Amino acid sequence: MASASVSLARMGTGTPKAGTAPLLETRKAAPAIKLIDAILAAKRAGKGYAAQLVEMRRLRRAPGRLRPLEYYAFGLYDDRRFTREAKALFVGERGQIEIFRRLSDRSWLAAAHDKLLYYTILVGLGLAVPNVFAVFHATRRFRDAARLRTVGEVADFLRRSPYPLFGKPVTGKYSVGTVLLAGYDAATDTITASDGRSAPVAAFAAELAGFAADGYLFQERLIPHPAAQDLVGDRIATVRVVVLLDAPEPEILFALWKIPTGSHVADNFWRTGNILAALDPATGAVVRAIQGIAQRRTELSHHPDTGRPLVGATVPDWERAKHLCLATASAFPGLRLQAWDVAPCASGPLLLELNVGGDVNLPQHAFGRGVYDGPLRAALEALQGG
Repeated sequence: MASASVSLARMGTGTPKAGTAPLLETRKAAPAIKLIDAILAAKRAGKGYAAQLVEMRRLRRAPGRLRPLEYYAFGLYDDRRFTREAKALFVGERGQIEIFRRLSDRSWLAAAHDKLLYYTILVGLGLAVPNVFAVFHATRRFRDAARLRTVGEVADFLRRSPYPLFGKPVTGKYSVGTVLLAGYDAATDTITASDGRSAPVAAFAAELAGFAADGYLFQERLIPHPAAQDLVGDRIATVRVVVLLDAPEPEILFALWKIPTGSHVADNFWRTGNILAALDPATGAVVRAIQGIAQRRTELSHHPDTGRPLVGATVPDWERAKHLCLATASAFPGLRLQAWDVAPCASGPLLLELNVGGDVNLPQHAFGRGVYDGPLRAALEALQGG
């Protein structure tokens, strides 16, 4: 591979900041909820302290098994927005774990969690996957990608790699450990990320040592579909499509558009300022868009960076994306609840990742209603009855 250096102005990232390592985030940020503020907000909404405790105790025992912070995050104290029955449909982390356990065969989990295995399955199905340039792992490989066995080999690869370059852990979640690398400066032997931060190549390669056990991928930077680029900027905003694999055919339960803002490369909703848009599964059109949770939740009509309308906007190539998810779902029969991340790219929709069930917080925040309802509830109750 030829040595390359990419202009940051062309990447739209501004002036680099020298030596600001580390470049990787190694953990997901905690949700921004202040318990005392939430309690007081509930009181202002007409729910007294004792009534809050009684309601939280009841919802903790419901199928969703909500914790107190989850109760406040969804604003379930507000009787003007939610009936007693509607509140009982919300699912917390503990309830989510139980749902995934009941709808997933453990022997199939790696097919979704391990990106190399997942890519291999998709290639075997004749589907497109991102072009992988290199795999950092002691033994693993993928097609004709470079095999990087040591941190030193990672550093050497980065000095001669094509740019831009996207990196992510083989078994990563929530975009932790991901980075978009804009270019390499041979004069200073530094690597620069798309947000302008830079670090010595050796220092950045050393950061990746923490991912060596499961592996780390370097792959192409995907080019967004022109319509998506016009709406959200020059970055990938993936669509989360939640599919229930049930008789007689797979069914889409929810569809969401995860939309980045500011300098964020990743579109995950936990990143401050990013947008979550609820979609009409039939049309792929945005019906509601929000930023933040709890008392910081705001509904948006336009993207804050581009100024383009969000509500009413349609995911590009939605029919193709929807068909891809439904047609591929049966290739993973041990995972009855599947959450696909689809990238609307210039070359067409890509099935970027498959998650076991996904994060049920996302549809609940996006749509403002609980997920323990409809076909999902029927499938779970059928299991219980059996």
